[in-house]
Amino acid sequence: MTMSYDPLAYEMPWRPNYEKNAVAGWLAASGAALAVEQVSTMPPEPFYWMTGICGVMAMARLPKAIKLHLLQKHLRGRDLEFISITELQKYIKDTPEDMWLGSGFLWENRHAQRVFEILKRDWTSIVGKESTVKKVVRKIQGKRKELPIGQPWIHGVEPKEEKLMQPLKHTEGHTLIVGTTGSGKTRMFDILISQAIMRGEAVIIIDPKGDKEMRDNARRACEAMGQPERFVSFHPAFPEESVRIDPLRNFTRVTEIASRLAALIPSEAGADPFKSFGWQALNNIAQGLIITHDRPNLTKLRRFLEGGAAGLVIRSVQAYSERVRPDWEAEAAPFLEKVKNGSREKIAFALMRFYYEIIQPEHPNSDLEGLLSMFQHDQTHFSKMVANLLPIMNMLTSGELGPLLSPDSTDLSDERQITDSAKIINNAQVAYLGLDSLTDNMVGSAMGSIFLSDLTAVAGDRYNYGVNNKPVNIFVDEAAEVINDPFIQLLNKGRGAKLRLFVATQTFADFAARLGSKDKALQVLGNINNTFALRIVDGETQEYIADNLPKTRLKYVMRTQGQNSDGKEPIMHGGNQGERLMEEEADLFPAQLLGMLPNLEYIAKISGGTIVKGRLPILTQ
Repeated sequence: MTMSYDPLAYEMPWRPNYEKNAVAGWLAASGAALAVEQVSTMPPEPFYWMTGICGVMAMARLPKAIKLHLLQKHLRGRDLEFISITELQKYIKDTPEDMWLGSGFLWENRHAQRVFEILKRDWTSIVGKESTVKKVVRKIQGKRKELPIGQPWIHGVEPKEEKLMQPLKHTEGHTLIVGTTGSGKTRMFDILISQAIMRGEAVIIIDPKGDKEMRDNARRACEAMGQPERFVSFHPAFPEESVRIDPLRNFTRVTEIASRLAALIPSEAGADPFKSFGWQALNNIAQGLIITHDRPNLTKLRRFLEGGAAGLVIRSVQAYSERVRPDWEAEAAPFLEKVKNGSREKIAFALMRFYYEIIQPEHPNSDLEGLLSMFQHDQTHFSKMVANLLPIMNMLTSGELGPLLSPDSTDLSDERQITDSAKIINNAQVAYLGLDSLTDNMVGSAMGSIFLSDLTAVAGDRYNYGVNNKPVNIFVDEAAEVINDPFIQLLNKGRGAKLRLFVATQTFADFAARLGSKDKALQVLGNINNTFALRIVDGETQEYIADNLPKTRLKYVMRTQGQNSDGKEPIMHGGNQGERLMEEEADLFPAQLLGMLPNLEYIAKISGGTIVKGRLPILTQ
């Protein structure tokens, strides 16, 4: 049997290696002929001929025996590999337009056929036991036999591996990495992140878990490039080591600020009045701050929500009046005289009357009027309507998070670097944003959502104006914890802004649970062109992956036998026996195999339909 693939032939590579036995037999016969010649007094020529003929027959069988041996040998699996940053850097230099995806092969019909042949038998008898050499070495070292995670024979159905490369152009369609806990998602991120850093591109990593090894690998990649200053890290558990980052820094319209925070309000109905009221309150305060030439941040928004807007009303009316009516102070004096030495609220009401009576008739401003309308609102009712919003604002501004997410550039005593999404992207920095969700899931989820909303605003600017349009790589681990509507917009329109998103999750049900709708979850998946599936234990996710791979046709042998007799002549009878080569439609990669993949192994659909089976090394220093 030849191991070169013939699509029209029926291949059964898991049979006993008869060729190996034949080679051994011919070599034994050749050796016997030489031995007999040494002890015999007969002429040597016939023995030489015998030795030569046996050698030729052994050589004829040897290639097939070797190929079959190698194919069956790799069913036991391959050793775990490691790759240094220096070696990875060499791959980048050799193929600067491609992304390296580890080692593997194109998964084709013949591999599905080989898997089919294994699954319909007792695969423990086919895969074989531990090799004698490994067994001896293990016993010498005094180690116990370890039960492997997953089935290494899945990758072993193809003995020849090659470097798997994907054109960077194809990654603009975004990438999904799905796998259960411990299957290798984070280690895959390490390799992809390091490559993006070595290409000199901006990298933003949103990591709800706060994986220290992922952060350190990103830092080492920057150091390997001789650019340690590119790396910045944010982690609420280590505030003294973190940069300060303002997630409200970038916006095109002021209303975006309110939308980012209102999206965090828990809501079950589509038209939730509490959510709408919270959005309006945030927008009114943000508009007032802009009128006073004061940039909104989380701390300021919380201050005016909790403490009342009287002070902001005073500043806003004064700033707007100064802009449109330079002599406003003289005209406002009669209004202010009535509340001389009065409380801040009374001064605010006096200036409000001044605006409506003097300024508004000639210079109306709807943004300012929204703030004034909120100021007049019944305070008791206002407090009830923003009751869902205030806990969120408290979460994002309490303790060390206050100065971290609302940095004060005038505070000279705080020497920590201040940055934002636009600065990270424009300077091609590498930002690690650890959310510490294991400590406080609600706060981590809220931070991740507003970071993504800020990135969406920057993407909108890049899309519209094309400023410094170098590719930007955004890696989101455990994406279901932070996904929101702006994130879906990033998936929809990120390609035009040259944003590449790499999204990792454990199951597709996580998206549906977070978004509250299976249709929205499918919308997320529909915007991602490249899918990498590591080990998956969720049945629904397994079916989704398998159904999105093409079907194939598998061959099998149908054996028939029968007998018949003639009723008129009982002694006359006959029989038949036959074989038929049949085909049936089947999955190219069976869904159940997704739950059997070893760590760091994957099946992927990339570049518009290319199916690859790959395995990854672990990145080291």
